[in-house]
Amino acid sequence: SSSSSSSSSSSSSSSNTGSSSSESIFGRFWSWTTQQRPHWRESPTEAAVLFVVFGLTGSTSVALVRPCFKSITGIDGTMKDGPWSYRIGSLLLVSPVYACVLITFGTLSGRHTYFAKMGSKILGRFVPSPVGKHIKCPPAKAKEGATAAPSSSASATPKAD
Repeated sequence: SSSSSSSSSSSSSSSNTGSSSSESIFGRFWSWTTQQRPHWRESPTEAAVLFVVFGLTGSTSVALVRPCFKSITGIDGTMKDGPWSYRIGSLLLVSPVYACVLITFGTLSGRHTYFAKMGSKILGRFVPSPVGKHIKCPPAKAKEGATAAPSSSASATPKAD
């Protein structure tokens, strides 16, 4: 009976190898992108990553919204020359798109927790309050909650060095 259990465990581990490798890649990526990072004021690398993400996000969101806004509404214009309907509509549409692109680029840059918090603040201004509380993904909420208590002692440790 022990030989049958060992053969069944080896066959089950070999059958899980394909699915676990894809899960482990996602798991490793998620662990990397939600890990605690130093504050951007303390790390020039963090500052550079954040500035690049914010810059790319702004350009990308405007590049996505302008053609879509024109094709949906038929209104063509600029922020400088108007018309006012274009200015107001563009601002109302750019902000939520910006928040979504910010979370996406932030996650791809390995700073999901930080950019999910920023994106949820922006989206929170456009959605009702009960919905806004559920914008951040559960793993980021759990990771943030787990690091919230030790962060006060962890922030004191680098200052002592």
